[in-house]
Amino acid sequence: MARKYNSRRRAESAEHTRQAIIEAAVKMHGKGITTLPAVAEEAGVSLPTVNKYFPTREDLFNACTSHVAANLEYTPPETLLAISNPGNRLRRVVREIYRLNEETFGHSWTGYKLEDESPVLAQAIANAEGLVAALAETLPYEGTAGNQDTMKCFVRALLNPLTYRALRLKNGLSFEEAVEHMTMALAAVLNIKV
Repeated sequence: MARKYNSRRRAESAEHTRQAIIEAAVKMHGKGITTLPAVAEEAGVSLPTVNKYFPTREDLFNACTSHVAANLEYTPPETLLAISNPGNRLRRVVREIYRLNEETFGHSWTGYKLEDESPVLAQAIANAEGLVAALAETLPYEGTAGNQDTMKCFVRALLNPLTYRALRLKNGLSFEEAVEHMTMALAAVLNIKV
């Protein structure tokens, strides 16, 4: 007797396989590993299966960046702007941005390393930097000396994932130490009492 064809079950199986590949790729990319054979091994599928679902590395990068972005939670700028005390707002903004940097630590580093050869990762990095800029824009810059636009660029650079990586990985600061020291440094630069 012939087996009945079940298109719904086949579609569910295909989606499960696709999702397993994406999750394996996200895990591997977080470790800086972007080769398709490594992703296939982590997902428990063959390389031809990875290629079937994601014909190019860019296709896989696109799925991964979408997956990470969809699962990333952050405090909206409006909520940060509602914090009336400048010192409290500064501390919250630094903590929020550094929490995001911590959650995307390996992915950001992989993105920066490959942004020149991957339009998808270049766009993902630009989007991440845009989010940092939007959150940093909520800080009060009125008390700063000199050009506010230059100061905003400086603050964004200090809150950038690469600066965070230098503090955490290269210099061994804990998350809390990085938040505290950056809060104090920015308080001095922005003339904010914390």
